[in-house]
Amino acid sequence: MALPIGMIVLAILSILSGLWGILWGMIMAGVGGVGWLGGLLSMESTIRAWGGSAFGGGLLGMITGVVQIIVGFGLFGRQKWAWLLAAISAAFSLINPVMGLLNGNFWAIFGLIIPGLIFYYITRPDVRNSFR
Repeated sequence: MALPIGMIVLAILSILSGLWGILWGMIMAGVGGVGWLGGLLSMESTIRAWGGSAFGGGLLGMITGVVQIIVGFGLFGRQKWAWLLAAISAAFSLINPVMGLLNGNFWAIFGLIIPGLIFYYITRPDVRNSFR
């Protein structure tokens, strides 16, 4: 059984997103590190706190990017663990819009569209069976 075209698209998008995440994480970590150092030298705690936060966020972005690239290649290889990680990721992407809706933000419904479609597609029996 061939890999469904939708999963090929998701795998490519996962790899591209991972590359972008690594690049953006490197930028944020670099800017954050400079900001933290500048705050340390000037004894300004606000700048130091922002720099440390940006540095940490950049590191997290780079780690997430690497995981996305691994998942993308795993999807190409029809690995069951990659399907599981993609399904979990899509499910987690639904949490924030749902919380927004529960808090009365009607516009959060638009945040449900893409992750919802991805989760629906990934969990369809024919797609799921292609990873067994």
